[in-house]
Amino acid sequence: MGSIDPLSAVLFASLVVLGVGIGLCTIRIARGPTHFDRLLAFDCLLMNVVGVALVASMLLATDAFIDMVLVTALFGFIGTISLAAYLEGSLVR
Repeated sequence: MGSIDPLSAVLFASLVVLGVGIGLCTIRIARGPTHFDRLLAFDCLLMNVVGVALVASMLLATDAFIDMVLVTALFGFIGTISLAAYLEGSLVR
């Protein structure tokens, strides 16, 4: 019988926690009473997806996901700031 190393156990547990977070953020996006709630839930969802990609990269012992993580985090940040400014009404055409 093989045993699992402690790091892999922690990484698999973190995948479960991130999966629960993704599910809860998806529910908040669907049921959020305001647009700001949906925006915050989308930002949280994006960061959870980035976390899943990083944990998967650690589990697979590869750095193939790092570029995707950086670009996703950058676009997520820019998108969140842009949508927040739009919803607040401070973007003037």
